[in-house]
Amino acid sequence: MNLDFNVAGMTGARAIVETLQSLKVDRVFGLPGVQNIELFDALADATFSTFTPTNESAAVFMADAHARVTGKIGIAVVTAGPGLTNALTGIAEARLDSSPVLVLVSAGGEVAGKSFQLHQIDQGAVVRALVKGCFKPATVAEIPQIVLKAAQLAYHGDPGPVVVEVASTLLMERLRFLRPANSSVPAEIGLNVQLDDAARRLRHSPAVGIYAGAGAIGATAELKAMAELLQAPVATTISGRGVLAEDHPLSVGYGFGRAGTAAAWRVFRKVKTLLAVGCKYGETATGAYGVKPPPEHIHINLDPAALGANYPTSLAIAADAKLVLAGLLARLVKDHRPANTALQDFIQQSRTRSESKALISVSKVVTPAKFLRLLRRQLDRDAILTTDSGAHQFWALNDFTVYTPRSFLAPADYQAMGFSIPAAIAAKLACPTRQVVSLVGDGGFLMSGFEALNAARWNAKILIVVFRDGAWGLIKEAQQRVYRRTPFTEIPHPDFAHLAHGLGLEHFRVDADADIEPAIAKALAAKTSALVEVNVDYAEPPPYVKGAGPQMFRNLSPRLKAGVALRLAKRYCFPPRDHQT
Repeated sequence: MNLDFNVAGMTGARAIVETLQSLKVDRVFGLPGVQNIELFDALADATFSTFTPTNESAAVFMADAHARVTGKIGIAVVTAGPGLTNALTGIAEARLDSSPVLVLVSAGGEVAGKSFQLHQIDQGAVVRALVKGCFKPATVAEIPQIVLKAAQLAYHGDPGPVVVEVASTLLMERLRFLRPANSSVPAEIGLNVQLDDAARRLRHSPAVGIYAGAGAIGATAELKAMAELLQAPVATTISGRGVLAEDHPLSVGYGFGRAGTAAAWRVFRKVKTLLAVGCKYGETATGAYGVKPPPEHIHINLDPAALGANYPTSLAIAADAKLVLAGLLARLVKDHRPANTALQDFIQQSRTRSESKALISVSKVVTPAKFLRLLRRQLDRDAILTTDSGAHQFWALNDFTVYTPRSFLAPADYQAMGFSIPAAIAAKLACPTRQVVSLVGDGGFLMSGFEALNAARWNAKILIVVFRDGAWGLIKEAQQRVYRRTPFTEIPHPDFAHLAHGLGLEHFRVDADADIEPAIAKALAAKTSALVEVNVDYAEPPPYVKGAGPQMFRNLSPRLKAGVALRLAKRYCFPPRDHQT
């Protein structure tokens, strides 16, 4: 692309802002520090908006969520040293979840010949393993082209975070320099031979299944057409939810192993040919590698490194999902199969059974599945749900239906806590007319709850749902299963009513299933952001955990399995004393 501005006489900071404007950036998230105040001064005059959250990790979570919900690059700006190290969790989440984020970090240690300078660490060495690329311009003249190159790298192939480190002196320095040359766009590689082969395999298969990830988000129309043409059931990864509306007759929802939905588990056992589109087969998405693709396994992914990783393929195609699916549709258009009414009826019956089971009250407090089903009923079809890492996320996989792409934002492969509330605020800023709900556990709320202050400040009206069980619930469940005791997982919780008031939130409390619907209705009608405190019962683990937990045990070596079994036997016979601090 062209950099359409006159760079003569600009400071390095101004050149960064102008480059971001040329990239059509909508907004930037970040915190000022002593080494980047020159950049923030320039940002004050930008045509886009800059938002300052409470910490750098939240800034990157927000940039990540902005990228996921809009499809555009997310921009985070942090200061040197602790600013960058605070941001590392957000950077790692963006990397494992393939989210295009550009992180601009200032550099410390710029006084020549002096040791022990403020924030002086080797930032490139710290961050290099977590990013697709790390750049550090040596002169002001290099800044625009390097920022542009970094942004393009964040998108190219498997998307992910890229860091540009700019010395504070370069941010201040002015220099005349020439407009950088236009960047070249790599040409598409011919795929005809592979497409012909894939079409032949699909044409002759008696039962095709489609497994779709976030890489298929740009090809939702083609994916739907392919499913209907082949009468293929569609399952998704965590990040791919919504690529096909989950009320479509051929959608079986999330996953296809034992950790997936009941419909997915049953239907995909009969699949003879699996067409995997834009997915990576990560540990979380596969329920601890509990899925079993059939031998006829066609895998499409833009990132060649994802092809054949964890599971063998019969045909691997390294290309854009939209391009490949369009080519396959053109080849298979005459092979349209009649509606498989038996399959569609089975899927619908499975959905009905799951919903009926979820709506049964099984506790004196709140049943997570029932709350999520009733919440979904009161939300718009295109409402956005963000989650943290925890039991609540896995309940949402099974009991919160997703109808549109980019509307279920979860920390999938890195599973970072603290993601949900910053992500919800960023999603609301990007999509102000849509409903946005942050689903978080009480442990996650303690990590990022103060970010709610910015929801009112930025006029980003969101609904925060806190599942309160007084513990690190998912870890407590694992402890009980493996060790027969649950030390160190109980957590204190604040008076949420008083805390909500202090954060500028309306507060609603749900203590029993009967309270669910009126509380949700009042919270959604509130004039400001609201917090719904839900007293949940995690006595029953979510379906995901029921499937993934045993699979994690199966993944152990025989020696470790024996050790776990022996310890469990001893503790059944001689119950240990629990300990809590």
